[in-house]
Amino acid sequence: MKRITLLLIGLLLATSVAADDLGFRFGLKASPNISWFRTETSRFENDGVGLGFSYGLIFDYYFTEHYAISSGLNFVRTSASIQYPDIYQNLDVEMRRNYKYRFIEVPMALKLSTTEVGYFTYYGLFGLGLGMRTSALADERIFMPDGIFEPEETADVADETKFFRTSLILGAGTEYSFGGRTALLLGLTFHNGFSNILDMERKPIWRSTPSAHNLYLEMTIGVMF
Repeated sequence: MKRITLLLIGLLLATSVAADDLGFRFGLKASPNISWFRTETSRFENDGVGLGFSYGLIFDYYFTEHYAISSGLNFVRTSASIQYPDIYQNLDVEMRRNYKYRFIEVPMALKLSTTEVGYFTYYGLFGLGLGMRTSALADERIFMPDGIFEPEETADVADETKFFRTSLILGAGTEYSFGGRTALLLGLTFHNGFSNILDMERKPIWRSTPSAHNLYLEMTIGVMF
């Protein structure tokens, strides 16, 4: 993955000079995020938010002065917890899983920008994101009926999560121009996951097949060229 990232950065720098007359702009971004789950299965509950991080490339194509198609390539890590009933050693227990989910996302959004005011340009984003899982781990802790809990263990749960993740993207931000095409980008983007990321077989203790959506809010810091 590191080699792919370095190759893409090289392509970014090599093509940014030639993009001036084509309506393209390119950028680099880094984005800390907070993430949580929205569950759709009875007794499956979100158990708190987690911190994550993403980084990647931004590709904007301006087909008019103020409208662009915004895409890119994002390497995303989110962390969030779910608590749900389970069976352990023939006992009814509560399982708590803190998921550490990593995926590569390709966004596709409409970007609307204002006229430059001073050195600032403001923008809004609306679109979709398609993610592909690269890994999924979970820190598991089992709470017994007598109140005693088992020590926390980390498990590979890739086979219990979906490979694809889809989301609705809503964002807003500003760009501060340094002159020419170079600008500092600051933004806030909400990724509303609308596909179930769990791929767990239904157990008798559950009323339906587990379903949960991963949502996260990220603050983007980047440089546009």
